[in-house]
Amino acid sequence: MTMIREFIAKHMKFSIAVFVLIVTLTVLVFGKNKALGSYGYDKQCVSIEIEEGDTLWSIAKSYYVPECGSIREYIDEIKKANRLCTDDIHAGCYLIVPYYVPVH
Repeated sequence: MTMIREFIAKHMKFSIAVFVLIVTLTVLVFGKNKALGSYGYDKQCVSIEIEEGDTLWSIAKSYYVPECGSIREYIDEIKKANRLCTDDIHAGCYLIVPYYVPVH
């Protein structure tokens, strides 16, 4: 009975290790790469002055490429780059906008 338990325990650890390896490789290969380097895009940043009537949505639409994911994800990336907790922005302030350009 002890040999059976040892066999199961040994193979269980191996199975878990293989599972973790497969999940890790899957995330690396198919997961979203925020830098988009694997998609042929380079991440750059620009500082812009917020103008009257600007919203995060309107600014994001100006720099958005579909490879970023959804527009909401891109807005969240802009908020993270600027350490914003809300969608509120104000005219006259500056905003860092990450954007992606195709690599030629």
